Amino acid sequence: MRHRAIRGRLVVRGRFVLRGRLVAFTGLLGTTLTALTVMPAQSALAGPPAEISLSKAGGVPEALVDGLARGPKGTVWFAENAGGIGKADATGAVTRFPVAANSQKYAGVPSAMATASDGSVWLADASQAVPRIGKVNTANGSIRFYELPETAAGMSDLVQGPDGAMWFTGAGGAYVGRLEPASGNVTMYQAPFGGLFGALTRGPDGALWFTSDSTPMVGRIDTAGNVTTYAPPGAATAVPALGGITTGPDGALWFTEPGAGKIGRLAPKTGQITEYAVKTTASQPEGITRGPDGALWFTEAAASNIGRITRSGKVTEYPLPSTYSAPTRIIPGPGGQLWFSEPGKGVIGHFSPASPPSGAPHPAVTIGSAPSAATPFQKQCASGLLCIREVTTGGTTKIGGFRLDLPPGAIRVTGAVTDLSPGATLTPPVEGEELVSAPVNVPGGLMGTLPLIGPILGMTPAAMLPFNKLTVTQSLAGPVGLGVTDAGTLQATLPLTIHLGNDLLGPTCTIGPVTVAVAPTSLTNSSGYGGMNLNPTALPMAAKDTGAAVPAATGCGPFDSGILDPVINAIIGLPSPSGKNTFDLPLVLSLGTGVAPASARSLKAGAAGRPSLPFLTRPAPRPGKLLPNATTFKATGVTTKATVRP
Repeated sequence: MRHRAIRGRLVVRGRFVLRGRLVAFTGLLGTTLTALTVMPAQSALAGPPAEISLSKAGGVPEALVDGLARGPKGTVWFAENAGGIGKADATGAVTRFPVAANSQKYAGVPSAMATASDGSVWLADASQAVPRIGKVNTANGSIRFYELPETAAGMSDLVQGPDGAMWFTGAGGAYVGRLEPASGNVTMYQAPFGGLFGALTRGPDGALWFTSDSTPMVGRIDTAGNVTTYAPPGAATAVPALGGITTGPDGALWFTEPGAGKIGRLAPKTGQITEYAVKTTASQPEGITRGPDGALWFTEAAASNIGRITRSGKVTEYPLPSTYSAPTRIIPGPGGQLWFSEPGKGVIGHFSPASPPSGAPHPAVTIGSAPSAATPFQKQCASGLLCIREVTTGGTTKIGGFRLDLPPGAIRVTGAVTDLSPGATLTPPVEGEELVSAPVNVPGGLMGTLPLIGPILGMTPAAMLPFNKLTVTQSLAGPVGLGVTDAGTLQATLPLTIHLGNDLLGPTCTIGPVTVAVAPTSLTNSSGYGGMNLNPTALPMAAKDTGAAVPAATGCGPFDSGILDPVINAIIGLPSPSGKNTFDLPLVLSLGTGVAPASARSLKAGAAGRPSLPFLTRPAPRPGKLLPNATTFKATGVTTKATVRP
């Protein structure tokens, strides 16, 4: 069972490699993670469900949770789609681990996760350059990777088959793959039905069953490569067609139909399909799993609800604590609990089926008539516009001789993109601020900034006195500029005024304006632009600007006198020319379609000769010609050898 938390596609070498209806801007960049155990500030709510926060950057997910698997000792493992994996337990303790770069030094794209019959945890890497499957050492988080053929790019689901091999779907083409861990043999089966394989599950009949989100069909593939497909009538014209799939307690295959808002049931012996409507319109049912109570449980990505359907087709819906949380995957976990991901909120949650969330279900979020698994920042932009948010996850600012380490979430920029031609600017949000800058305390205060002796004085008791406290905040000195660099990456130009907060310096002590360019420093997985995705994408990036010139400080001193300007300029080394200052900012770039009520506007074409970011609307449903009840054929199988790497 899998999901499409990112229903966009990555654009590489002119190819679509991740499933979805629309294409999202990409540029996944390498991040260096260290194994870190933390106790989240929010580990549980007063009532069900309990939620475990994975966000550290001002409430914005560092990456979208794209996989869940049950682990040993009461843990659940999760994959974040941009660089890391981790485990969580019911107490709220979270431990994160890095995912090593592949042989081409590209960052990993952790996707689906699976638990094998021996209790081992497996991971799929959806990289389009070097797709991989890895076995996780749950004791220390290390991963033994198998590098697969490029045809496995964009892996969307992973499961252990009845033959003990690891089976996976690759959205780089219409492929189902099989990996024998002992030998390293990889067999790719290509089905000629013209769609993309999506979710995958082990069936009750010794075969694997799959769905396609681009073609309305459920399929069965046996270990010899024989494929049979079935066409659910309700999904014939739905976009997206099908979502998750699982084996139910009745031996049938149960699956979701996100575009049609239905849950389907397929009897494997007869091929008969029955469909049940979900009560909340446009709720976009996604993940589905068998619960310990004998029912099926599913997520509603566009409505932020959890659903339950009995074997007789009775549907009940339960609201999650927050809207715009975009629940996607759901699995049975330890203690009889159901665990689920909320990538829009940066949370994984769990509850007992005997005590589900209470209250009236949430309505769905839609763009026009299309369901959307939206996040909170998308509410800040008008419906139909490309909404972006950049949130720093740390970083360092060095101005002259002054250095300041930034905590996560120190700078947050939000707005809509309507133009990428020369001179374009970010459209301010319809609600909230375009720039939010949290005050950052300078260690040691004013004393700590003094040359040579500052680090010593900053540790003395005198440094704790109120007059010594020093904070740094930023405000916008003008519109945020937007453009596309020569390397084809999206760049934001921030004209900032830096405010120094101190009782002696007064309220008007400022440095600026300083123009900082925020653009990826390197592309470590893919590059390119495409149409905007209905659902959100979160991309960790690293940005570094050494070209900003910093003017002298002004207005420093009692009563805005400026009497202390020379002192501040001497301490910091201002003015400081270009090349002497560094803004090193790791950040998360989140993109999604705005959902605030307003008329849609199209994104203008980019500069000549550069990639543009065309705004695409939801494609019209194709008239559906129903397939026969079952179509059987032999998939083409190609066997190669995987490269095994630690």
